[in-house]
Amino acid sequence: MKLPVHVRAREGAVQAYCPDLPGCSAAARTEPEALRLLLARIEAHFAESARAALPGTRIVHIEV
Repeated sequence: MKLPVHVRAREGAVQAYCPDLPGCSAAARTEPEALRLLLARIEAHFAESARAALPGTRIVHIEV
């Protein structure tokens, strides 16, 4: 899966966020660090989504 990520430099930091996943954003001093932090937040987002699934829910993965 590929997700669009917006990256911009602001006030001595680099911000990265994924507009398709509300709340998934990160800021750091460099772009590689911001992207690394964002990836960790995206992985946590999907892990939490799986944990929050209702009992009896079957989780399947599709290629997009």
